[in-house]
Amino acid sequence: MTTLPRAGSLAVADDPVASRIRTLRMSQGLSYKRLSEAAGGLATSFLFNIEHGRKVPGEDVAARIAVALGDGAYEQLYRAWAKVKSRGRNGRADHEALLGAWERLRTGFGVTDSGSAERSDGDGAREAGRLRVAVLAGATDPGDGVRPGPELVVNTLSLDPSFYGHDAPQAGERFSRLRRPFAFRLDAQQAARMPGLPAGYLAVVTREPLGEVSPGEAYVVRAKGRLEVVPGSAFAGATPPDEVRAAGLADPAALRAALVGRIDLLLPDVRS
Repeated sequence: MTTLPRAGSLAVADDPVASRIRTLRMSQGLSYKRLSEAAGGLATSFLFNIEHGRKVPGEDVAARIAVALGDGAYEQLYRAWAKVKSRGRNGRADHEALLGAWERLRTGFGVTDSGSAERSDGDGAREAGRLRVAVLAGATDPGDGVRPGPELVVNTLSLDPSFYGHDAPQAGERFSRLRRPFAFRLDAQQAARMPGLPAGYLAVVTREPLGEVSPGEAYVVRAKGRLEVVPGSAFAGATPPDEVRAAGLADPAALRAALVGRIDLLLPDVRS
């Protein structure tokens, strides 16, 4: 951890990453305490000072903050930012170096501020495409934060498009569309609710708003603190699973209000 001299520190408005951290945290309604927990237990005062340009985290901590904010596509950028700022140089040269690193990495990542990939060439883009997904210990409601609380997480998936060979561009594009994803293991009861859902696999959930419902898609709702799989047809008026109706979610309006997200990927659980 590096503490910056007051006279030489950049104003938060001039520091694109500190400003980004604050903007993302506030736009997602996160308190310093919630972000601290999601980032692995940082002091709330430390986060406050990072946002206001008074302190700089180490590279690993900067990366944890990026992931906790759902900004993992920029993880390498956050690391470069921490490295540049921790050099402790004052004045215009330091400011230009910081902004230069930001622009170089943005170009290399090919990612817009909305988080969507614009291209997938180069090592920077491959790093940007790698996605880390928290795996829940059970089908427990993870809440609405950017990342489930550490007490709920048993593992982390690292999804790298480069592992998909010739299909890497398609995999990278698909990963870039996932919003605040998490994964949980499907038990036999949950899997039986939709054709093609294999018991024992990890269901990766993207938390996107419910738009046009596809009857062939599987969705996840929260019911009395538990995650429940619901077929898309239930949002169009079909009868929901018994366990879901027993929790008071018996009609499309109630299901929409309890929606957590849609199952986008199914992956083997290597822990089995």
